[in-house]
Amino acid sequence: MNAAGNGFGPYYGIGAGERAPSGSTPEDIAAVRAGVVAIQRALNWHVAVAGEKTKPIRTDGRFTQETRSALIDFQRRKQPTINRDMYIPANERSPLGMVHKETSYALFMPIADRYALKYTVPRGLLRGITTIESNWDPGAVGYWTNSDFGLCQWNTTLPDITREKALDPYWALDSTAKMMRERYDSDRWGHNWIYVIAAHNVPTWAAEWAQGKLSAANPDDKPKLDRMTGYVTNVLARVW
Repeated sequence: MNAAGNGFGPYYGIGAGERAPSGSTPEDIAAVRAGVVAIQRALNWHVAVAGEKTKPIRTDGRFTQETRSALIDFQRRKQPTINRDMYIPANERSPLGMVHKETSYALFMPIADRYALKYTVPRGLLRGITTIESNWDPGAVGYWTNSDFGLCQWNTTLPDITREKALDPYWALDSTAKMMRERYDSDRWGHNWIYVIAAHNVPTWAAEWAQGKLSAANPDDKPKLDRMTGYVTNVLARVW
């Protein structure tokens, strides 16, 4: 990664996945390379969806000139249309040939929307959760814990969740949308999207909330309710 970013993490640019910054751990380097692979795969996905005959770029986790050229083409031709209805502050825009928030939104949100449609989940809710969890940084590592990875911050302490899966944007978005659908269909979360959103943060507390087992008057329950209502509010503020 290159120059420092603001809220998203450093930009992805030439050298990412090849030259590790001083002090990087093996886990940091692996996450950066996974982020670059995700970017490369997304660039190829957009070309394939458009039916273009361009040869796919390598998905080797190294941000080379080949990746940069494909990225610039995407930024010039498709990014403006995808992000047309979004307001992106100047400090969140992506310079040509580098990936910051603006370009990451354009690369991954259309993929997320496909999975929302697949499971009949409101696309805005999947977008909002992903925005809160990673700000669409495909190589994101948890701020509070280093066991959360990727676009949807799947936790690798859960059964069968590996770092490789969590950092795979297709697996993460598909699995998150599927889980949202399953939770909405379950009596446990009251068939209510509010509790489904909260469940992405703390599923057991969200289930108690949905079942009326938590009370703001109970000092032991109030921190739980504060955390969940705060999370839901932040997600809904990022729905579009």
